[in-house]
Amino acid sequence: MITYPSEPELVLALDHHDELVRQCAAGALSLGAFCAAYDNFYWAYALDGHESDAAGQALLGRLAARIAPHRALAETVLANIHPETPKTHASYGKAGRLGTDEAMVRLKLIAAGLLSWRA
Repeated sequence: MITYPSEPELVLALDHHDELVRQCAAGALSLGAFCAAYDNFYWAYALDGHESDAAGQALLGRLAARIAPHRALAETVLANIHPETPKTHASYGKAGRLGTDEAMVRLKLIAAGLLSWRA
């Protein structure tokens, strides 16, 4: 488990993971390669704050807008993706599982929100 980095280190990690999202959305990374490189960033860095002390909470508060897209990605895409979901199995959809096509649609929407960070 990664302990809380300094603010500059966390900003660099956010920059790197933002870029991974952009690359996947642009088709430069396959979804599988993206998932391997992204490595559950939001949870691995405990960006929900469950492991942070007061200083960590303050840091997360300052970077909340930067963290928000990664929370959305973790909770609405990565937590629900099932890359092998056959389209013929309606039960997967009813259970909230996403196939790769729907996962990419959602990832692209999240990536579109990241564009403002590089503008």
